[in-house]
Amino acid sequence: MLREAGMHQLLARTGPGRRELLAGALAAGLIGGLAGCGSSAAQVTLPKRPGHVRVAGAASARPSTRQLVLAAYQGYWRATNEALDSRSAASARKILAGYVPASALAGLVNGLRLLWQRDEVGYGSPVLHVMSVKITGTGTAAVHDCVDMSHAGLANRQTGRIVGPLGQSHDFLITTLALQHGRWLVTGAIPVVQACSY
Repeated sequence: MLREAGMHQLLARTGPGRRELLAGALAAGLIGGLAGCGSSAAQVTLPKRPGHVRVAGAASARPSTRQLVLAAYQGYWRATNEALDSRSAASARKILAGYVPASALAGLVNGLRLLWQRDEVGYGSPVLHVMSVKITGTGTAAVHDCVDMSHAGLANRQTGRIVGPLGQSHDFLITTLALQHGRWLVTGAIPVVQACSY
């Protein structure tokens, strides 16, 4: 079951729709070499290819459980930002529906309504520094993050006056997820009073 207090605290700590919190890593490689120095290609006879050949690593294209959990965690942060930016309860429900259990939607949307009523918007963006992803049981997982909240907060939409920062530069947060209907969903968030580093 969702720990609503923890989720409200996490909701209050997120900044609205910004650039994605974590950009995908790009790998580039340069492979060069010369097979020979002559101007004509060497004549080589290649062996016939057997019919049962399988490409090594072809099955690794499927994401691991750890990767799926991490993607769900990162997606939750983006969805929360988008939901806050939407300033619409109906839109927020649709945005969050793929990231939290149905039983949590009402509480989260009510938390957003409070921010909208106070005419608050987010600024800046939390920076995730995931320390570990642990599979804690069959269909359950936990993400341990040393999140940097120091450059994000809430501000009055009309005046731009800062209402409050979201947190410190090294906030230790443990977020729990559960596999439901084939999707990893965020079920709770617990701030930990403990030093963390990245």
